[in-house]
Amino acid sequence: MTKPDFQDYSLAMFCWGRRVFTSCEPGLKPLVEWLEIYRSKYQGCLLHDKVVGLAAAKLIVYSGLISEVVTGVSSAPAKYFLLDHGVPVSAALLVDNIMTRDGTAICPGEVIALETDDRDEFLIRIRRMVKVNIDNFENCRGQCGYTPWCRECKESRGLT
Repeated sequence: MTKPDFQDYSLAMFCWGRRVFTSCEPGLKPLVEWLEIYRSKYQGCLLHDKVVGLAAAKLIVYSGLISEVVTGVSSAPAKYFLLDHGVPVSAALLVDNIMTRDGTAICPGEVIALETDDRDEFLIRIRRMVKVNIDNFENCRGQCGYTPWCRECKESRGLT
């Protein structure tokens, strides 16, 4: 197993023994985007994610792409959700819930995951929360500048 380097990235995906994606962006957005774009390309991946709450755990399980998770911090609900669905998880620190940066409340993604049992409703609410518009991945015509995910951006970067 590859040892995580959370100084270098907040999220990294390893498939077939090689790193295929990294992000330094915090939160759920990089995970949501990666899972949406590569859902038909990869399976059995190892995920390094700096923080895994229940929202991330549900995304991981629902995607069916990830076979193992290594994290710095996991919420207890996330860990047990992953284990209950056959996804091994290794966490350096286990906490009750993932909190906001200021530590005053449970983070919004964790709240959505705790409140939403329906898979489709959960995915809609998470995409809305992280402001991911799946149509943008096909429609930016190579001009998006913020992500290499749309078809033309992927082609221009040799990722197809």
